[in-house]
Amino acid sequence: MDWLRSVDADGAPRVVVRRYTGGFLHGKAYLVEDSATQAAIAGSSNMTFAGLALNAELNLGTGGGTPSAAKVHEWFEGFWAASDPYDLAGLYGRLWDPHTPWMIYLRMLWELYGAHLGEESPHVKTGLSLTRFQADGVARMERLLDEHGGVLVADEVGLGKTYLAGEVIFRTANLNRQRVLIVAPAALKTSMWEPFLQAHDFSRWVKIYSYEEVRNRLDPGHPGHHSFAQEIEDYSLVVIDEAHNLRNSSAQRSDAVDRVITAGSQPKQVVLLTATPVNNSLADLETLIKYFIRDDARFATLGIPSIRQYIKDAQAIDPANLTPEHLFDLMDQVAVRRTRKFVKEHYTNEMIIGPDGKPATIKFPQPKVRRIDYDLNEAGLVLIDAMVYALDDPTDPQAHTSWEDRSVDPNRLMLARYMSSRYTLDQDLLEYQITNAGLLRSGLLKRLESSPDALHTSLGRMVTSHEAFLAALNKGWVLKGEALSEWVSSESDDLDSFVEAFDDENEQVEPASGYHLTELEADVRSDISVLRRLRDLAAVAIEGTEPKVEELISELTQLAEDARRIDARGVPHRDRRKVIVFSAFTDTIIPIHEAVVAAIGAAPAGSPLADYKGRVAPPIMGAYAKVHERGASGGVDQGGRAATIAGFAPKTAGPRGAQGEPTARDEYDILFTTDVLAEGVNLQQAGQMINYDLPWNPMRIVQRHGRVDRIGSQHDYVNLGLFFPAERLDDLLRLEERLQRKLAIADAAVGAGEVLPGRGPGHEVNLTDDHVTDEFEKLLDTGGSSASLSGEEYRRRLYGAFTTDTTTKADILALPYGSGSGFENPAVHGNGYVFCIRIGDSDKPWFRYVAVDDDWAVTTNENGEPRVSGDTLVSLRVADPETAARPRWLTDHVYDRAFDAWEEARSHAYTAWNELTDPNAFQAEMPLSFRDANQLVFRAGGYLGRDAQIALANRLRAVPSAKVARQMRGALNEGRTDEERIKLVTEILDEAGITAPPPRQPLPEVELHEVRLVTWMAVRGTREAS
Repeated sequence: MDWLRSVDADGAPRVVVRRYTGGFLHGKAYLVEDSATQAAIAGSSNMTFAGLALNAELNLGTGGGTPSAAKVHEWFEGFWAASDPYDLAGLYGRLWDPHTPWMIYLRMLWELYGAHLGEESPHVKTGLSLTRFQADGVARMERLLDEHGGVLVADEVGLGKTYLAGEVIFRTANLNRQRVLIVAPAALKTSMWEPFLQAHDFSRWVKIYSYEEVRNRLDPGHPGHHSFAQEIEDYSLVVIDEAHNLRNSSAQRSDAVDRVITAGSQPKQVVLLTATPVNNSLADLETLIKYFIRDDARFATLGIPSIRQYIKDAQAIDPANLTPEHLFDLMDQVAVRRTRKFVKEHYTNEMIIGPDGKPATIKFPQPKVRRIDYDLNEAGLVLIDAMVYALDDPTDPQAHTSWEDRSVDPNRLMLARYMSSRYTLDQDLLEYQITNAGLLRSGLLKRLESSPDALHTSLGRMVTSHEAFLAALNKGWVLKGEALSEWVSSESDDLDSFVEAFDDENEQVEPASGYHLTELEADVRSDISVLRRLRDLAAVAIEGTEPKVEELISELTQLAEDARRIDARGVPHRDRRKVIVFSAFTDTIIPIHEAVVAAIGAAPAGSPLADYKGRVAPPIMGAYAKVHERGASGGVDQGGRAATIAGFAPKTAGPRGAQGEPTARDEYDILFTTDVLAEGVNLQQAGQMINYDLPWNPMRIVQRHGRVDRIGSQHDYVNLGLFFPAERLDDLLRLEERLQRKLAIADAAVGAGEVLPGRGPGHEVNLTDDHVTDEFEKLLDTGGSSASLSGEEYRRRLYGAFTTDTTTKADILALPYGSGSGFENPAVHGNGYVFCIRIGDSDKPWFRYVAVDDDWAVTTNENGEPRVSGDTLVSLRVADPETAARPRWLTDHVYDRAFDAWEEARSHAYTAWNELTDPNAFQAEMPLSFRDANQLVFRAGGYLGRDAQIALANRLRAVPSAKVARQMRGALNEGRTDEERIKLVTEILDEAGITAPPPRQPLPEVELHEVRLVTWMAVRGTREAS
């Protein structure tokens, strides 16, 4: 810097710099000129220390007075005259300018999202008159659809994902005249989608089917199979609502929907709608993404050579904390994700078209949570004590793998019937049976807390199942059943259906000769005895009036009384007393519905509870609730759900007339339902919700709460009541904690990769805390997650900074490479540096976070390796100053240490890049069955013809679902000849819609100097370690 700015004795600059902008000038020449002679050197040496002193270069020189030297001088003078003065010292000087953390951070965001800011246009006309934040979401959806053929729309509940999808449907069908298929749960098909399509006059190019209809019509035995198979080939766009229902790739409905997507010769675009893309494990996300991205190496240039391995690595970080935040680089490529908090902060005073067709300002009601404590009677206490003791298995499911190590106690459940592999002669413990047993214990515990009715029904089914097992055992057979982890959740009616279907899998039968029969039979009989005793205790608890039901009736009475008061905002009495009562279990909903109806019927005239007379809706329950189980209350079938929902919330969930007025009668004020209505239904006419079960899974509460906490609510507050037992709460929670911990240990040991289905994805709430209601209010207010999961937060903040100050964009683009800053971050524990990097000609930035100690020296892990993270979200969060007001903090010592950290960051990124220059880095990790099939095709598939043989072998390089991998193994075992096996292999690939992954070009090789530093940030974390 001093040399560039130096002057001679006369004040003339010693160094003069000009820049040629008339074209590309690549020549490098060094001229020497004095009064005596001229000389010139030209060649490959750059004017850098390496170019002049270190590198092997080739240069040619010419001595003084020669014609060649004069020609070089003439060449130079010509370009010098055509060039403009350039302040090189000023450029370098800006590297040392005291840049604010905010400007450096904005430059990082620009490198990531600058090319996408056009999606944030304020003047976009939409077919459905969308609000601004919805139009921005559609713009991003359309870009991802164009780039990848699909998009995961994971906006938080209540933000109108239906309208985003509706706009894309409108443009596809009404404007482009292409066919669109919508697949949705049956309840939403009739109650929400059909009225929505009718209200917006969608064209005849749009069809909607339920999951069950799609599955049934693809059955060759269905009368409409042939026409439906032809129909699905013609769709250009497939919209899947509540797509998390497809997270189990082995389920029949998942297979059916996938066949729809892959039907036909032209690829379809796919829109997946779900507020909860991760439920059981991070593997859920892989399943959903694979519906439109079937190439496992699709994002290799972003440092993700394998989507499957990337997700596995993220889950390995912390199996018990199932948050997709570790998958930011992937989510940012495939998802649209906004939260209520995000909309509040970035779209204040925006207008939205309400259900009545009139514009209204976007606002959300505030959640208010109250705790409802209920007492237990003597029968209830006896039941809980006996169940907790029976379910608490003192053995380690992994350490005690054989029958010899089992703990025999006549009052405990061993669940030997579900752990049959423990009794095999070779003691080959099956991993899924460990999970089955743990999930069954957890499921029974949750039914115990919900109601004695739910527990009694489940115990009865288990007794029947055990008796069937014993009967088969006496005939010389062992029934093995399927893995419960493939079902939805231990916290729903699915568990009962699993128990009933367990014995129906004929292929899951083994000869009893391979087992220690005496011990297995004795333990199954012991379990039957325990189950019968527990069932009898549950029957006693059911007799008479249960205290929990009495507390519910008291709550409803208080709600009705409060609703009689005058409301300052003019919300009608009836709307203020409308309440939804949720339980996970059909067998809980039925008896409490009947008890409440009876109590209301017996209420004296004029009492608050009497206001509900004739106003209780029929209960709405899941598909597993059979007609004979619905009792006198009468369940609502799929066809009647829409009418019931419209009768409960005609203003927000019912049909409308030509002027936007509700046309359904307001018939009901109390609605009992299972989680079949926890998704996709607009019930915000109500402002009250009661959760009858203990809130084991906080995210399920968030989803239920989203039915009433939605845009367009007339209520300032939405109230949530949570039931808690006044006694034995600690016993229940401790047992559940032990069950979860054992499952996590077992999963880690056998590689099951899945913990408790239905557990909260990274959002724990301490249910024993005195401030549990405050914790839930915070959770409900944030929706349980961040908009930054897919970069929406960062894009919008960058756009906001540019629109607030029009000079900001020019200022950050003027920052020279290598600019940096620093600040103290109260949200971060520990110190570190964040580097934003460009490599070669890549248009994507790479980020590295380097952890340092208190002296700002690079720290190392247990293997002596520098602690460097390539997780983009880690870098963005650590380097986030949040506002432009954050003061700069950067000492000379911290500045000097940055060079050491940069060397580690550059080396880490360089190594990762070079690994992706190897073509073998893009080879998918195929399952063994696919590798065997691939070898078979190469060895014996010559009869197909060379082109067909290679094409089939390439299809076997794909990464299939576990179900397809198993089917492939079956085909290899089933075929009697190689030709027959190859035919079966082809059929499986065709049926699964598996195509050859496109060839991936490895990244171009680069030199270390091509790893360039764009900006950097030193961050001093001031948050105390927890």
